[in-house]
Amino acid sequence: MSEFADLPEDQATGRIAEIYGEIRRYGAVPYVSSLQRQLATVPGCLEWLWEAARPAFLDGRVPEAAWAAVAGLDLPHLAPIPKPALRTLGVDARSEAQLHGIFETFLRASPVNMVTASLLGHLLDSPSSTSPATPQVAATWTPPAPPPPLPGFPTDEELGPDARELLSLFTVDMHGARFVPGLYRLLAHWPAYLAHVAVDLIPLFEREDIKRTCYDVVARIDQIVPALVSGISAPSPPFDAATRDALRGSLAVYRGTTSPQMIVFSTMLRDALPSA
Repeated sequence: MSEFADLPEDQATGRIAEIYGEIRRYGAVPYVSSLQRQLATVPGCLEWLWEAARPAFLDGRVPEAAWAAVAGLDLPHLAPIPKPALRTLGVDARSEAQLHGIFETFLRASPVNMVTASLLGHLLDSPSSTSPATPQVAATWTPPAPPPPLPGFPTDEELGPDARELLSLFTVDMHGARFVPGLYRLLAHWPAYLAHVAVDLIPLFEREDIKRTCYDVVARIDQIVPALVSGISAPSPPFDAATRDALRGSLAVYRGTTSPQMIVFSTMLRDALPSA
């Protein structure tokens, strides 16, 4: 989704702000992901998607299915980090709790976002519905409590040149645009810890067993999508064919690369911490 702009949560108003609130509540997360923030900058897109998908969030079908689909992945284990080592890496007790919250947030958001991207792809490729707009539905599902609020992304000035160079090691190419995923940008609050993460993770980025696990994540999501899209329809999208094609291309990379990696590496990093 990197070729589209981004509407930050604190700048959202009106219906977009309402949708952001429901995404946080029914995704059981403390923030709105870049996927939805970028869809919000395409006029009418997020409203169009949410109108169709909202009932499957309010009854818990999408979140519960997404989380269950990626449970029990067969992953290698990183070396556990003892508390004294964490403290030496600049992670005090409060920061340790923040790290657990960051990893839990990505483990909740990423599978749901993969399903959301699949739902959007389904709507883009399906004939437009001529049925009346979806009636307002009441929530029948109580989501779990979200993790604590995330810290803001550190600015370039806060990071300094050495930490910026460290962060650049995590740069990925997404549909022709280069960016650093939000997970690593958050971990940059603790540069010494991020350096440890770089030593652990960067050799794994191209390892075949990790790639196979990422493919497995995609396959697991693909298995649950048909049941979730059943009955979901929408009128003609409120944007032109060029925008529709751009969305398709970005969604494929987002769903097929970035989100699976966030699931895999958040799990491994969480499991290397002392138990919460």
